[in-house]
Amino acid sequence: MNSLIKLKTTPPLLITLALLCFGLLPRAQAAQIGDSVFMSVSVEDRVELAVSTDPQEVTHIVLDSGVWLISGQINFLSLSTPAGTMFTAGNISVDEPSFEPAPTASVTAEQVARLGNIIRNTSLVPRLVEVGDGTSVFLVAGSFNPNPNVSAWGFITAVKIRNHVD
Repeated sequence: MNSLIKLKTTPPLLITLALLCFGLLPRAQAAQIGDSVFMSVSVEDRVELAVSTDPQEVTHIVLDSGVWLISGQINFLSLSTPAGTMFTAGNISVDEPSFEPAPTASVTAEQVARLGNIIRNTSLVPRLVEVGDGTSVFLVAGSFNPNPNVSAWGFITAVKIRNHVD
């Protein structure tokens, strides 16, 4: 009985290994110059933000090796906004969620007087980055105001400008 099971499972495994050795299995194609990568989070799937100075991931994309122009937008929704100062921040960061580099981060402070629900759109400064294969690029947001009812949604897009030069 064991040899029958072994006989049935071994040939597919051997065929797969043979194809891998000879490079005949399909591979992921590297992006060409002008190709784009896009990821979005809809308002229905928005991310609840903790009141914190830490950057929080809204979404991310994974890029292959090359130079990419990355842009994005974050939309903030603050429900039952209390009077005071509403602080929000967003950025496009490479490798991990971060508000660095500071020149590309967008931090907004706005005096509000019990306006109820507030929607704030934040277009982010486009970034030109050179990355290696499999690099994650994050759309991050933060809410520093005392209102715990802030959420975010938006999009990130990257266009390949040129191939990686070794």
